[in-house]
Amino acid sequence: MSEFESASRPSADPGAGSPEKERGRRRSMLVAAFGTVVEWYDFSIFFYVATTLTKEFFGGQADSLLLTLGVGAAGFLFRPLGAMVFGHLGDRVGRKHALVVSAVLMAVSMLGIAVMPDYNTIGIWAGVGLVFFRCLSGFSVGAEYTGIMVFLMESAKPGKRGVAASWAAANSEVGALLAVGSGALLANTLSTEAMESWGWRILFILGALLAALMVPLRRMMVETDTFKRLQNAEKTDVALQRSPLITAILEQPRAIIVAFLISSIGSVSYFLNITYVPTYIEEVAKVPNSGSLALGTVAAVVAIVVTPFFGVASDRFGRKVSLAGLMVVFIFTTIPAYVLLSNDSAAIAIGGAAFLAIPAAGWSAVAAAMIPEQFTGTSRFSGMAIGYNVATVLFGGLSPLVATWLMSSTGLTLAPAIYATVIVIVAGVPVLFLARSMGRKTLAEIDEDRHLVPA
Repeated sequence: MSEFESASRPSADPGAGSPEKERGRRRSMLVAAFGTVVEWYDFSIFFYVATTLTKEFFGGQADSLLLTLGVGAAGFLFRPLGAMVFGHLGDRVGRKHALVVSAVLMAVSMLGIAVMPDYNTIGIWAGVGLVFFRCLSGFSVGAEYTGIMVFLMESAKPGKRGVAASWAAANSEVGALLAVGSGALLANTLSTEAMESWGWRILFILGALLAALMVPLRRMMVETDTFKRLQNAEKTDVALQRSPLITAILEQPRAIIVAFLISSIGSVSYFLNITYVPTYIEEVAKVPNSGSLALGTVAAVVAIVVTPFFGVASDRFGRKVSLAGLMVVFIFTTIPAYVLLSNDSAAIAIGGAAFLAIPAAGWSAVAAAMIPEQFTGTSRFSGMAIGYNVATVLFGGLSPLVATWLMSSTGLTLAPAIYATVIVIVAGVPVLFLARSMGRKTLAEIDEDRHLVPA
């Protein structure tokens, strides 16, 4: 038995301890959960105002929307790089410190986009600047969602990890709602000319302020007991002195694969069933920007409301059962819901948005606890960061681009729905066989599970 294993036995309940420690634990969890608001506001607002950014940075030329979506996708390409850097920091220096640095870089990237001169002022350099700051944003959030899920999972009480981690997913939808809601407010308040000229910049300034606010808040967070035990064990256990990323790749490849597969479905469903909805409606149904953003707001609200209930369900009925049920819903409702989106009736279109948002939110809620439970504490941050962020690149940032390209090349307006359904089937079936059911185990049992760490 390693130093880390023996040290982990007394702390099955992260909430055990003095009232002061309990208050610190709760405060840290609240701060951590709030962080996903900023991350998903950042990435959501880019796609919600994609048509405006196209005109501002690329002159609004033919097919330049694809170029703008490509810039958004480029940001996602830097997430795995950020994941490797911040994952190492999270497992070696601390979960809290990695999240503080990430918040600083997010603030810089969003402020940079907000003040960047447009295409008419500096020509092609406007697009170059947009690419740079978008890539910086992608690098910075390599730590965000994964780090927050790890923090919440390690801080939650036994039997409550599902509902605790689901708040990270719920707050990511709060970030999306804040993005689409503020965008809709400005679009309905300002004239079209004002919105396209300077109104959109306010949205990125708001994001920069939120990210800057996270810096002092995260400095007050208390490290998880898991990381503290790792620090103590590392002094005497040579195996723990190896790179956490290498440890994850060599000792927990199955966990990385499961994280990738679960995150692939979560990414494609979130970015096509929630974030991409306003752009889809504008392109297919020719609905004005204000109307499409309003419909996107409905999808975000529905997602926020249902997310914690799925977290509770995963604690009660099990993670695998919950995912299997959601897969069935995905397969049979995605295409019909997309049909409803382009309906002339606003009520029917709203119903379509809701049908798309519910399973997407549910999957994110269950995944928030299930993915970190696949790893032991020695490389949880690093391993999860790689599996999650690679999936987010391929099936998150690229999904809107792929969906738009598929519609353009095939002429099928339902191409995004078909694409999403295929990904759910291809990635979902292996998950049901490969994923481990760890929801009913204590954190100490997970961290010393012999199936996860070879003897």
